[in-house]
Amino acid sequence: MNSEKIPGSSSGASIDRLLAGREILLAACSRSMPRDFPQQMCSLVDDYFRSRIMEAVAEGILSSYDDLSIVAVGGYGRGQLAPFSDIDVLILTGLSAQEDLEDLASFLFHPLWDLKFDIGHGVRTVEQNLELAKSDFKVLASLLDLRFIAGLEEPFRELVGKFRSEVLPGAGEEFCRTLWDNRAKTGMGMDSVVLEPDLKNGWGTLRDVQFIRWCADIKGDYSPLNKNDLIDLCKDEALLMQARCAVHYLRKRKQDKLILDILPDAASFCGVKGYDPAKRGNELLASIHQAMIRVRSMGDGLFRESFDADSRSFIDHRGIAGLKAGLEVFGIKSRTGVPLTREARRAVSSISSSDDINLTRALKMVIDIFKGEFGWRASVEMLDSGVLKSFLPEFSKVSELVPYDGYHQYPPGRHSLLTVHKCCDIFRNEFSEGGKCISAADFDALLLGAFFHDIGKGKPNHSERGARIAEEILGRTDFSTRFKDDVIFLVREHLLLVRASRSIDLSSVEALQKIADKIGSLRKLRMLFILSMADSIATGPRVWNSWSESLLREIYAGLELVLCDEAYVDLAPATQLTDSLRRVRECAKGVVDPGIVESLIAYMPERYLIVEDPDEVVLHMQQVLEFNRVYERDLVRKPSGKGGRGISLVRAFETEDEKRVKLVITARDQDFLFAAQSGVMALHSVNILSAEVFSWSDGTAVNIFIVETPPESAPSDIWGRVERSIMYALTGRLALDYRLHKKRSSFLARSALSRVPTRISIDNESSEQCTLIEVITQDRSGILYDMAAFFSRMNIDLRMARISTTGQSVFDVFHVEGPEGGRIEDNIHLRELVGALEFTLSGKG
Repeated sequence: MNSEKIPGSSSGASIDRLLAGREILLAACSRSMPRDFPQQMCSLVDDYFRSRIMEAVAEGILSSYDDLSIVAVGGYGRGQLAPFSDIDVLILTGLSAQEDLEDLASFLFHPLWDLKFDIGHGVRTVEQNLELAKSDFKVLASLLDLRFIAGLEEPFRELVGKFRSEVLPGAGEEFCRTLWDNRAKTGMGMDSVVLEPDLKNGWGTLRDVQFIRWCADIKGDYSPLNKNDLIDLCKDEALLMQARCAVHYLRKRKQDKLILDILPDAASFCGVKGYDPAKRGNELLASIHQAMIRVRSMGDGLFRESFDADSRSFIDHRGIAGLKAGLEVFGIKSRTGVPLTREARRAVSSISSSDDINLTRALKMVIDIFKGEFGWRASVEMLDSGVLKSFLPEFSKVSELVPYDGYHQYPPGRHSLLTVHKCCDIFRNEFSEGGKCISAADFDALLLGAFFHDIGKGKPNHSERGARIAEEILGRTDFSTRFKDDVIFLVREHLLLVRASRSIDLSSVEALQKIADKIGSLRKLRMLFILSMADSIATGPRVWNSWSESLLREIYAGLELVLCDEAYVDLAPATQLTDSLRRVRECAKGVVDPGIVESLIAYMPERYLIVEDPDEVVLHMQQVLEFNRVYERDLVRKPSGKGGRGISLVRAFETEDEKRVKLVITARDQDFLFAAQSGVMALHSVNILSAEVFSWSDGTAVNIFIVETPPESAPSDIWGRVERSIMYALTGRLALDYRLHKKRSSFLARSALSRVPTRISIDNESSEQCTLIEVITQDRSGILYDMAAFFSRMNIDLRMARISTTGQSVFDVFHVEGPEGGRIEDNIHLRELVGALEFTLSGKG
């Protein structure tokens, strides 16, 4: 904040008082955000305008202020100014001398602009305002929040009176309907109680509060809201405004989104006590979410029962007493989509006992609700109203937890219900009929497994913990043993396919067989696949994309073969290799000389021939031959053994998915090669999704990358630039460590409050040839380069890498061989590797 006096102002007492008052007010917020900050801020600005207009008269800019009114509108008119809110002001006047008005506007507003306030202002007559309000709903909304500040009060009173008598009777209801239509678009298709809410314009936040107040103002009362609703509305509005002020203060700018990085600090500013930042943040966000739910529900009830009652049906409140009746109400909503009245919502929210129905019957009713055409809406309202809490306290305990992982969009409760909803969609689209269908009983088990899949959240190993909780819950029911076992299996293994698809060699029958043995049957595979897809989709776009979907479908197809086709399982590697060679030779006919084909095949590793498509192997042959010619020319051209150093050929190929590109890079195999390639791509902002590293016996390296398609803003010759940069990195002309450090430093670094802890695990069971090193850590630019350079320094050969970036974290799996080849099985060596890699990832290495 600038604390200097604004230069060039002879009568600046009003400016000085505003500046000093703002500094004092902000200084008082250094540890906590006062609930009355918005009102105090408004009072400061009000005082400025009252004093400034008198200074305008004293300066001769205005002969008298008897001909105009200064009126606050918008958030300023409502008395709600956050530290960096816009200040919207209307000057009501009958003056016709435009020059006088321009001088006055400059005198009033220029000092505020100099003080970095965002000012919006208009200068209009009473009649102009009335005419605009009839045709422009933005003007109408602003006039609903008028507040007199300074000048002559008569024009203000005239505007208010005529606005309410001439404009609102004709345009008010249409205005409310337009707001309702626009409001419905927020969160359309998906509930919007998100982990990072927009406190001003988001679902159930301050804009929804104002929707309620505007509708009630136009209607004339708040019915069907009762006294307790209005008390809650005031409390919720105050909390949302306090949190918004805290966000402004912490970010030092106008920002209305409460991001997870600042959540613990925002909680402290809002008066939440405690030493644990995560718990503080969880408490504040849970309170905000509950406020958002109440506000949205009140707005829905007020509009539907006031402006839409004649055109729709409602579920009435009569007869709702116990859990059974409450679930029957939501069953009706699930089948019909008919909303509950406000009184009915209050009635189901008051259910606190499940004595009138046993747990088995209650869960069967919940499953039927999930399956209804409007099951998503009904299940969310069950959660919001507290009905689930009355008989499933285990679920309610985790429903509002905050996952500080950077990629979940919703708290566990909503995430679980969205997972159930997506399971229904996937089942209906892919598994409800035909050869892949699953039975009705299996579908019920799937939905209950999806509902319970994150019930163990909040503690380590949530899948195993969740399975134990699910087992305890199901132990209180009369479901069949098979049904219970299926649900528990789904909860325990709901991450199995996702993790395996990103870690194992999907071409390896042995690796697939180990996963298949854990699943046990095609029936369970189908249920687990649906749950895995639904869980990923519900998590959000940072987890679910075309690449992750392709991996999941690929592992499903492989496991389906293993579980169904004994001939596929019994297919020996030698047989696979023979078949691959036959197909490669067929594809190469007429493209590559047969003698050259045989010589190149002799250099290729067996796994390369089995994994790669024959058509692509032929393309690689052509690229290798082209590389050899370039390499040999360079040997001739450069003397003293310097020829050929750093030479690479980079070729890009389209894939079936326009969002992905396959890069094939050929070079002479050498130390630091993969590290240089991955570092250069990080430098050019090329996002790597996976990598396969193949070393031919003649010393040729064929490294295959799947990368995200560069944006349109990327240079048209980006792959040529990558090729040149690899050569520079390998010949010492490009210092990757230095360049990547500069690139990282140039980013707007995010707070480390939600920093992802580094976890490294070793797997010597999934592959017969390689050790799998799984790394979960904080994402940063060039992190794959850091790990690849580490492996190079440690003389570890990288054979395959699967790269997954989700929010702020990375989950990378490396298939590596030790210095002598094969798996690294010496425990001392493994401990050294893990410790050294943790040190490298800490940023201190």
